[in-house]
Amino acid sequence: MNSIGRKISAVQVPAGPLPSSILLWDADELRDPPAAPCCLRSTRAGMRAAVYRIGAGGGVAALVDFTADGAARPGGGWAAAGVVHLLDSPLPRSVLLADDLLAPVFRSLRGRRGLPEAAARRLTSLLAGVPRAGDQA
Repeated sequence: MNSIGRKISAVQVPAGPLPSSILLWDADELRDPPAAPCCLRSTRAGMRAAVYRIGAGGGVAALVDFTADGAARPGGGWAAAGVVHLLDSPLPRSVLLADDLLAPVFRSLRGRRGLPEAAARRLTSLLAGVPRAGDQA
């Protein structure tokens, strides 16, 4: 069963692995416990995913640390237990699309998708509030 993590701010992203995928959830799925996401067949315990909240006000709204491998659900699809770390406010789509590394990943989201390592590092930096080299303080 999934459990909800404590609410965190952008500067309190929990330590863990880089996110390796992006999950698309609507606002109703960002609850305790979240609706069981499907399409997690390749998920392994110890992996992390970024959660993109779809719809109005969309953006990266949470991180999920998976505590179990993906397993077939009786009704179809694949799910995996994990801990959801909600962010106080989503990292907006406009910020994601303005970034050279993240724009190609977030421009056209459909279903679960992989997150290249360089983009994962950049996303993690943005969530932690670390400015990009050359940005004004």
